[in-house]
Amino acid sequence: MTGSAAEAKAREITQARLATLGTLVAGIAHELNTPLGALHSNHHVIERALLKLGVILEDEVVTPDELDEVRRVVRATESVLRTNRIAVERMVTLVHNLRNFGRPRTSEARPVDLHEGLEGTLVLLGHALKEIDIVRDFGDLPPVVCHPNRVNQIFMNLVHNAAQAMPDGGSLTVRTRAEGDRVHVRVADTGRGIPPEVIGEIFEPGFTTKGERIGMGLGLAIALQIVHQHGGQISVESEPGRGTTFDVYLPLRPPRHRERKEDPDATP
Repeated sequence: MTGSAAEAKAREITQARLATLGTLVAGIAHELNTPLGALHSNHHVIERALLKLGVILEDEVVTPDELDEVRRVVRATESVLRTNRIAVERMVTLVHNLRNFGRPRTSEARPVDLHEGLEGTLVLLGHALKEIDIVRDFGDLPPVVCHPNRVNQIFMNLVHNAAQAMPDGGSLTVRTRAEGDRVHVRVADTGRGIPPEVIGEIFEPGFTTKGERIGMGLGLAIALQIVHQHGGQISVESEPGRGTTFDVYLPLRPPRHRERKEDPDATP
């Protein structure tokens, strides 16, 4: 690959990544509204509870009725705080996963738990999966030496495609297995499927059919490239009206010469 071609490919990857981040940020802003709303409402509840306790404790002597009221207020406040903790944990998880996805890539591959990336993807795309039943069929996977941000881009594209294929709901199955010196990740949906006459073209950049987008523009083309950079394979099977299945195979350790030759982050 020439320097100019490599540079153009790197720009394509960056543009696709930024487009994905834009979609995620919009969805996460929506997702954050619920826990933020709970925190805002509960803040006023705690404020009123503290004012009530302050009034009771102003007296030198607390009557039995006032003591019962203190206990009631404390119990109510404990319940509110439990709700707040869940809301905060939800917000922290969303931001953590978004930061992991958008974090600049390092040039060196490292051992990675693929399940962490898959779970992060499902969290980040939660807004698009609300009407979809998610089936996690996770096997025992050894760490995979890879570039996690690039591999997470694969998962993001495949899961997002599945969500788009099921606008009225359906089932999404994410299955993982260790197979010798490689791992197998399957993303299967029960969506509208892909017509057989065009399925061989879906990995072409920006492929569309009849004005209807399949994939995320460059999404599947980028996914294919990343899989190949890691020495892996990706395949697809689909039946119109019944769904689509993507199978991704990644070696436990990618060929080092392939990483050096095809690294999209490398300076030409």
